Amino acid sequence: MSKKAKLKPEVHKYQAEMQKLLEILVHSLYTEREIFLRELVSNASDALSKVQLTTLTEEKVLNKNAELQVTITFDEDKRMIVIDDSGCGMTKDELVENLGTIANSGTLKFLQQSQAENKSVENLIGQFGVGFYSVFMVADRVELTTRSWQVDGQAWQWSSEGGGQYEIIPVDYEKRGTRVTVFLKEDAKEFCSEWRLESIIKKYSNYLPFPVKVKDKTINQVKAIWTQSKSEVKDDEYKEFYKQISHGRQEPFHHLHFNIDAPIQYYALLYFPESVGNEVLYARESKDIALYAQKVLIQPSNTHLLPSYLRFVQGVVDSEDLPLNVSRESVQKNALIEKINNSLTLRVLKELQLIADQNVEKYGKFWQQYGTLLKEGVSSDFKNKKRLMDLLRFNSSISEDSSMDVTLKDYVSRMREEQKDIFYVTGGSREAILHNPNLEYFRKQGLEVLFLTDHIDDFMVTDMREYDGKSLKNISQGDIDGINDNDMSAPESSLSKEEKSDILAFFKKQLKDRVNDVTDSKRLVDSPCSLVTPKDGMTAQMEKMMKMMDQKFKGEKRNLEVNMSHPIIQNLSEILQKNKKHPFLIDSVEQLYDNSLLVEGLLENPVQILSRYQKFIESASSYELEKLS
Repeated sequence: MSKKAKLKPEVHKYQAEMQKLLEILVHSLYTEREIFLRELVSNASDALSKVQLTTLTEEKVLNKNAELQVTITFDEDKRMIVIDDSGCGMTKDELVENLGTIANSGTLKFLQQSQAENKSVENLIGQFGVGFYSVFMVADRVELTTRSWQVDGQAWQWSSEGGGQYEIIPVDYEKRGTRVTVFLKEDAKEFCSEWRLESIIKKYSNYLPFPVKVKDKTINQVKAIWTQSKSEVKDDEYKEFYKQISHGRQEPFHHLHFNIDAPIQYYALLYFPESVGNEVLYARESKDIALYAQKVLIQPSNTHLLPSYLRFVQGVVDSEDLPLNVSRESVQKNALIEKINNSLTLRVLKELQLIADQNVEKYGKFWQQYGTLLKEGVSSDFKNKKRLMDLLRFNSSISEDSSMDVTLKDYVSRMREEQKDIFYVTGGSREAILHNPNLEYFRKQGLEVLFLTDHIDDFMVTDMREYDGKSLKNISQGDIDGINDNDMSAPESSLSKEEKSDILAFFKKQLKDRVNDVTDSKRLVDSPCSLVTPKDGMTAQMEKMMKMMDQKFKGEKRNLEVNMSHPIIQNLSEILQKNKKHPFLIDSVEQLYDNSLLVEGLLENPVQILSRYQKFIESASSYELEKLS
C-alpha cells in the first residue's frame, strides 16, 4: 500500500435529506432485492462498452489488450460479493459526479408525494441514476475501487454505508476498470451462493455482449438472437429460443423477427404459439413479452407493449432508446412504450394479413385458435379497426359446412348491385341458425347471410357498424329491408284483410304484454311465425349472455311476425271466424309463441310445453281414428 493509500480519506456529506431519499428509493422503486446484482452487472457492461469504443478512438489506453469481461467472486464466511470489470473506470471527478450526487433539488419532495399518492415515478426517469444505490437493499457497506482508462490516471476508492455520507481516498490499483465489494446484511446472505448468483445473472443478464463469470465459469452463454440479422439465425435456433422463453416443448406456430429505427429504435422477436390455455384466452392483458434495454432485462412480463387482444403473442422486445435507470424496475406506460406499442401492434397485424393472403390453410388454423381475440380488437382498437375487420372470418348461408372462410371483402364482392346492406344473424351454432325462421326469405332469394356464432359477436358487430360503406343488418331485427322497397313483401295469402286483422288481434289479446307487437310477416316462407328484435334492440344471444351474468335480468319485449300464407295460420283463422272462444285457438297461439322462444333459445322451461304437445297429439290421433272408422 502506497503513502497515498494511507492518507486520511475525504469525507463527503450527502444532502441532509439523503438518508430519507435513499430509504424511499430502496423500498419504493424496487420490489425485488435480487435486482441489485442486475444493476451492478449492467453498470459493468456499460463500462465495457465505453472502453471498447475508447480503444478504437484513443491511441493510449491503459491495459488496452485486457479481456473485456465481468467477474464475480464471493466469500460466504465474510458475507462478501465482489464484482470486477475491465471497463473504462472513473476519475475522481467522475466518481463524485456519478456516485456523490443522487438527485436534483426537490426530488425528495416529489418522491414523497408520489409515494403517498401511490403514483408512478416515471417522470424521474433520466433525471438521476439510482440503479447503483439499490445495492443498499442488501449491503451494510459498499466499497468501490476504480481506475480510469487514462494511462496516467490515479485509482480511487469510494465507500459508504448508505447513510448520510461517503468517503473517497486515493489507492494503488494497477488494473483498468472498477471493482465493487458488497458486504451483505445478515438477512441477505442468501446471495452469497454460487447457485443464487448464477440464477440472477441468467434471469436478467443472460444476453449481455460480454462474458459474465462466476468462479471462472461464463454464465451468460445464450446469444441475443433478436439483435442478429434474420439471415444469421437458423430455423432451429428460433425454435430453441421459443422453447426457452415459453418453458415448454411445443414448437411455435409462427415467428416474426424485425428491427425498427424510427420513430423509436427497437428489436423484436415475436412468436404465435400453436395453442394457448384459458389462462391466456380469458386474461385481461398481454404479459408474455419480455422488455429489454440494451440486452438487459427490464421487465419479464410487460403489460403495455401490446394491446390486450394480442395477449397470445410471446417474445422479446429490446430497445436502446430506453434508459438504464429507475425504469428498469418501474417501467410504466410512458411515451417511449406507447410508440413501441403502436409500431409493434401494426407489425403484428400486417404479419397476420400476410399469412391470410399467402397461406389460407395456415390462417384458418390461426383463426380457429385466436379468432375470438381479434374480435375483441374490433371493439377496443379503433385505430386498427379496418385492419382487424379484414382479418375476420365467418361462416355463412352459402358455406357448405361449418368452416370459417368467408371474409367481409368476399361478401361485399358477391353482393348484388342493388344490395345496400351486409346481412347477418346470430345464434348458438350453424345448425341452430339454419332452423331460424327469419333466414327463410334470404335463402329463398339467394341472399348471403353471415352466421355469427361466437359469444362476443353481438358486441363486435355493434362496434363495426359498417364495412366498405355497407351497413351491417341483423336479419332478426324488425326494421330489416330487402334489396329494394318492393322486394320484401308479404307472401300471398288466401285470407282477406279483415281475416288477417282478426287473427293478429287474437294473437295480441292472448299474448298481451309478452310481446311488443304482432304483425303480418314479410320474411317468413315455411314457418308460421317468428320473434324479431325491435330496431336497435337486444338480440337473443345478447339476452342469454346477460341472463347468465344476472339471473334477475329481464329481457326486452319482441315483435311476433305471423305468416298469413301458412296452413296453420289459415286454419286458425277459419276456426276463429266460426268460434272465437274455441279452446284450440288459445292452446295453438301459446304453442306457436313457445315454439318461437324455443328456436331463439329463450324458452326458460321447455318441459312446460310437454302437456300441451300431448294434448295436440291426443286431438290429432282422435281425428285420425274418426277418419279410419
